[in-house]
Amino acid sequence: MRMPPLLSLVLVAAVALLAIANANAEARLRIDSNTNVSSPSWPSSSSNHIRKREQVIAGIEASLLTFLGLSRRPKPQGPAHVPESLRQLYNIQNSIGTADIAKPGIHARSANVVRSFYHVESKLDQKFHSPNRFRLSFDLSKVPDEETLQASELILSRVPMTDIKEKHGRVLVYDIVRPGVKGQRQPILRLIDSKEIDLTKNATVSLDVHPAVVRWMQDHRDNHGLLVHVIGPQVRKREHVRLKRASDEHEDAWLVRQPMLFAYMDDGRYEMASAHQIMDRRARRAAMRKNRRKDGRENCRRHPLYVDFADVGWNDWIVAPPGYDAFYCHGDCPFPLADHLNSTNHAIVQTLVYSTKPTMVPKACCVPTALSSISMLYLDEENKVVLKNYQDMTVLGCGCR
Repeated sequence: MRMPPLLSLVLVAAVALLAIANANAEARLRIDSNTNVSSPSWPSSSSNHIRKREQVIAGIEASLLTFLGLSRRPKPQGPAHVPESLRQLYNIQNSIGTADIAKPGIHARSANVVRSFYHVESKLDQKFHSPNRFRLSFDLSKVPDEETLQASELILSRVPMTDIKEKHGRVLVYDIVRPGVKGQRQPILRLIDSKEIDLTKNATVSLDVHPAVVRWMQDHRDNHGLLVHVIGPQVRKREHVRLKRASDEHEDAWLVRQPMLFAYMDDGRYEMASAHQIMDRRARRAAMRKNRRKDGRENCRRHPLYVDFADVGWNDWIVAPPGYDAFYCHGDCPFPLADHLNSTNHAIVQTLVYSTKPTMVPKACCVPTALSSISMLYLDEENKVVLKNYQDMTVLGCGCR
């Protein structure tokens, strides 16, 4: 996927401006609080200055949130729990440096967002007495309309059973097309996935529930949940797959083990990156070059720039990373342009013309020529953990253009 580089540079600049504005506002407030001067009845110039600065900060923040695809700033309700599978996927995305979601076993297509959902508890849960048959309900009604579903999976945790003779079992998951009514009609179920499991293992089980979620996204009134059934000679009365919370189980312990639904979404902001672009980014990341001229001026190259989310007050809802290396491009584009300056033919001609007639055209500029993505784990407006990849956020290479 690819985002126009200008947008990513605007984001970096806006974050920096917001951090500076916050710092200046805090400094101004400290000065005003330490100044013991009687104020007139009408608003002082310092009060107007603070108010205008707050308006500027609010405007910059609103623009940044829009850029990130958020309608408003999330307000976390307590500490965030990040599912282990989502944290592992976050680490994978950071290592490969592309905005496309890359998870083994999941054909996520052009997805660049992963949304997580927990089971919504209700009185209906009490009707399922067996530990191996349970209805799971997930609320997807708040998913942004501009996002397109690409893949869906259900993650189930397990408790190993060691004292058994027959270790084979199977997990089946059904889409509840129409719920049943006691004494009147049977439910209509559609089997959408099943997997054979080893009852002595404790690895999580991943089930493809994409057909059900597609149907729910088309009409949320058709979302009656999923029915999960674990079968096998050793699991009739014992629990192996964790489907529901035990009555004496602590909430923190259940957070780690409860079923999770992951929806892989495409927010429509990007275009698919070609294999050549991906390989070119990796090559640039592996071998960055620097060059300093004899006259002391630096040729066009990459410089460090770290964006700290704590500086803009976003570290309460951005779970990871705490910040990232954005970098920026700066330096001279001398004539003749060397090969390592990664110039275009147009830049070479422009530099040639400038060397003979500097009043006719400006010099070629030092700009980003290759960028990579970053992954972010954050809490959305519903306090749910989201993994999202943002393209063209980190400068990999600079050149004269």
